[in-house]
Amino acid sequence: MVALLRSHHVRRIVKSKSMTTEEIGLDDYLERDGFEIVSTDLGERAIQLAGDKPAHIVAPAIHFTREDFARLFREKEGAQVSSDPEEITKVARTLLRAKFLRAEAAISGANLLIAETGTVVLVTNEGNGRLGPSIPGLYISVAGVEKIVRNTSDASSILELLARSATGQSLTVYTTFTTPPQVGADGHRQEFYLILIDNGRLSATKDFLAPALKCIRCGACLNTCPTFNCLGGHVFGDIYTGPMGILWTSITQGVDRANEFSDLCISCGLCSSVCPTEIPLAEIISDVKSRGMNHRGRRISEKLLTSVEKLDRATCLSPPLWNKLSSSSLASPVMPILGLDRRRRAPGVAHPLKFLDNLGTPDTTLIYFSDVFARYHNPAIAIHAKRVSNELGHNLYFPTSQVEAGMPYLSYGMVQSARRIAKKNIGLLWEYVNLGYRVVVTEPTALYILREVYPRISPSKEADAIASNSCSLGSLVLEAVDSGKCKLDKPSIGAKVFYHSPCHARAVEKTPYSQLLKLSGYAVTESDVTCCGMGGTFGYKKGALGYDLSMVVGKELFEQLKSFGEGIVTTDSSVCSIQMSDGAQKTSVHPLQLLKVMR
Repeated sequence: MVALLRSHHVRRIVKSKSMTTEEIGLDDYLERDGFEIVSTDLGERAIQLAGDKPAHIVAPAIHFTREDFARLFREKEGAQVSSDPEEITKVARTLLRAKFLRAEAAISGANLLIAETGTVVLVTNEGNGRLGPSIPGLYISVAGVEKIVRNTSDASSILELLARSATGQSLTVYTTFTTPPQVGADGHRQEFYLILIDNGRLSATKDFLAPALKCIRCGACLNTCPTFNCLGGHVFGDIYTGPMGILWTSITQGVDRANEFSDLCISCGLCSSVCPTEIPLAEIISDVKSRGMNHRGRRISEKLLTSVEKLDRATCLSPPLWNKLSSSSLASPVMPILGLDRRRRAPGVAHPLKFLDNLGTPDTTLIYFSDVFARYHNPAIAIHAKRVSNELGHNLYFPTSQVEAGMPYLSYGMVQSARRIAKKNIGLLWEYVNLGYRVVVTEPTALYILREVYPRISPSKEADAIASNSCSLGSLVLEAVDSGKCKLDKPSIGAKVFYHSPCHARAVEKTPYSQLLKLSGYAVTESDVTCCGMGGTFGYKKGALGYDLSMVVGKELFEQLKSFGEGIVTTDSSVCSIQMSDGAQKTSVHPLQLLKVMR
């Protein structure tokens, strides 16, 4: 590129926002060769003046205040400007207009490249992406090979997704289609060059990272990620940030670099649920983590936390002894040595036979896929699941040979172990699904595993059949109520209830419990917080990459719980209940305990 610019006697360049040029370090490279390169996106310009780097793929200067913008223009550009946004915009426009008119070349990225027509598509909410490439006699577009689409129809479909997912607009303010070469008013033809970047992309088409190439850079996964929203892109990422940043860093810089921040993913699944191109982000992140295990080894805490079912099974041999030990002063000094946070108490255990004694017989149409919490820690959940199933007219059968769902293994990148567990559970559950039985769960993470994870890590017709025949018990109740087969009793009309919808419930189905509680006559306050911050076993780990971050993520939920005051607190997730108990000192119950079905 340097040779090209010099052959055109270029000294000054205006550049539109481009993550691809950030990826290859183009600005620094050209500046070292003596070129003046000016970023013309307002956020990017502020970052350039500050010597900083983008924090967000759509809003690069989201970490700057308006006072920061004003200060930068005063100190770096000598402009007299207050912190009023309108005034800042006017000053930036005046300063940049001179840069546009003096530049001998323009560089931009590309949101899309239309192969059929040779068109460069740029999507911005500022005019710089249109003005910059229009004035100079030389225009260079730098884009990754994945940006190529076949025709205008394909481009239109992506643009429709992009604006809605990125900023909630039906279309961005400026959506520019440029088919070079452009001809100026004086008849001069602009020279155009397209530089396509590979940098790992073509290799990625052949491995587990291939789905990431469908990314349209909308930033939806960043906006929904609970840890990213607390930490920001300077901590959670490199050039590319957030959940998609883990994947793109793996492609462009390798999985070792990506695994330097992949632990910030708490496997909530929200990123996968909002991705407009349906990239299974959370699942691929688990694969990225698995590639890093060979280099870092397993931490003691991760070995313990992924062995949770084995530990539960052992401690349930004598629940009183374990419960006394885990709550005593003896446990506190041992936990940090094991990589666990002493502030997070292990939940008490109950004898599993009490759990099994209260379930039905095999002559049923419902199979209960349990989680370890209901099986070993809180059998009341299973007891109420059996009661509600009976009220619906079903027996509920628990196959005792089932094992844990496997979420901790996925959280820590132990995909092979998760795959082994998946095959065992699929083989067991398929026997019943093949006979026409439905699989019901009381833990949303278990449903997430059955619906989203097993079909991917252990693909088969059996896994697909189990996924399509699995639901939460609450969904089954709502289905029966909506069809008129039964109704809900209203024993406590007007009683105050605070309901928190868990991450995995949001990721796989519209949670039924809020509606069921309202139909039962409760006065429901539903939290709008997307994640409590627990992240399964994440909140048990010691330090910044565990308990501390977990409590920061949960802060908004804790505040809502405290504002709620007296009343019933409920959630269908076991880990959310642990988090709410620790962070807000609120004891919660499972929603099934508040429902009574009448036929």
